Amino acid sequence: MKSKIKILFIAILLPLITLGQKRLTNEQVLEDYKILKNVLTKGHPNLYEYTCKSEWDSLFTDFEENKITTIYNSNDFYKSITELTNYVRDGHLIVMRPQLDSVPNLFPLWLKIINKKLYTDSDDFDIPVGSEIISIDGVNAMEIRDRLMKYAPSDGSNETKKDRQIEMEFGILHFYEFGAKSAYQVEYKTPSNEVMINIIESQSFESIGKRFTKRNSIIARKTLSEKGPYLYFIDSLNTAVLTLNTFNLDIERFQGALVDIFKEIKRKKAKNLIIDVRQNEGGYPLNAIITFTYITSAPFKQQVSSSVVTNNLPEEQYSQNLVYGYTYDTFFEKYYKNAEQTENGWKSTTDENELLMIPNRKKFEGKVYVLIGGKTFSAGSSFALFCKNEGITLVGEETGGGYYIQTGGYPIIYTLPNSKIKVLISFVKISRYGKDQTIEKGSGIVPDIEIPLKIKDLIDRNDSQLDYALKLINKK
Repeated sequence: MKSKIKILFIAILLPLITLGQKRLTNEQVLEDYKILKNVLTKGHPNLYEYTCKSEWDSLFTDFEENKITTIYNSNDFYKSITELTNYVRDGHLIVMRPQLDSVPNLFPLWLKIINKKLYTDSDDFDIPVGSEIISIDGVNAMEIRDRLMKYAPSDGSNETKKDRQIEMEFGILHFYEFGAKSAYQVEYKTPSNEVMINIIESQSFESIGKRFTKRNSIIARKTLSEKGPYLYFIDSLNTAVLTLNTFNLDIERFQGALVDIFKEIKRKKAKNLIIDVRQNEGGYPLNAIITFTYITSAPFKQQVSSSVVTNNLPEEQYSQNLVYGYTYDTFFEKYYKNAEQTENGWKSTTDENELLMIPNRKKFEGKVYVLIGGKTFSAGSSFALFCKNEGITLVGEETGGGYYIQTGGYPIIYTLPNSKIKVLISFVKISRYGKDQTIEKGSGIVPDIEIPLKIKDLIDRNDSQLDYALKLINKK
């Protein structure tokens, strides 16, 4: 599928909050649910990859016979269908939050998840940074994390992407799961092992956001705000550091920026290059491909096949097409009409970008290290897999994007008519090309050198993953 069509391997951030909440009758809930069920069962290309049909039948039956009786408004419905869609194990399947009449005050602490535990990410409210949250209003912190996992979609069994999203959106996710409160009783253990209890008043979304830059964790500092490619040099180590926070940028401008960047790297005679894609949630696949041509020494592949399970868009009257210049019918006609027909749909082994997947004539000739993390997703994760296949050292934590499989082609937004909840679903399944077939199914791209964040790193504001890559360079 051509990049000019702007078919994204989308990693859309959920909207934070908009205005308007809605009460629902049983009939309205059932209608919205049946539309969603129809879209999933007739159109989702990966529905039975991680959850078998018999289990889906049980889930649907439980919803129709039990859960539906507990749903009274759009918030209840949102909570229930995110629990349902979580079983798809698809990071591109996004249930967007319902509208609210007004923005409630929220749980105000910025938190960081380390080894499935919650830690304070700043010194606010007289709680020392790096304190472990034991409970909030008597609910164990690990239980809270487990209950919020359904709101953060991820590929396969991966949890790093879920943790990174929960950190960023903890206040609003806690509200959807536990309701609005004027104050919270927080039990915590300080870094010096003192167990304390503090009553913390809820705060407005705006005031919480203003404290974002006070976070100790690396995601709140340095190059986070950079949207385009950002390059800097560590002259003492003859090293260039290239931060790519997104591939969702105008293709011509992005590729023009790469030309200038690699000219500058050559001018500075850098012998080492660190590429940081820890915040890269995806975008245009072609941007990931072209970036990799500057560091690869051989032709490469991105996929084994792509597939769809329907030639007609289900529930089209509730859909919003996001692919410029195409309808689903014309898209299918162009890319899958002559594809191999399988038991479950149509499969194409053609990759139209194959001719572009060769080393750039002006490629970087030195040593390359790549930093990856839980937020590395979609096209960002594709780039990480290119590197892994090439033998380029990956440092950090498992990516949020799947190693073997992802969806992402031909995205559609559905608006459910009664709750007005929007659901983003992609209709193309990509079977990725990976040389190492021993990776466990459901995993993301795993680093060659895993460097998880430690509590001391959080307290000291250390970027342990970048530091490790620099140590590897210094040892040479």
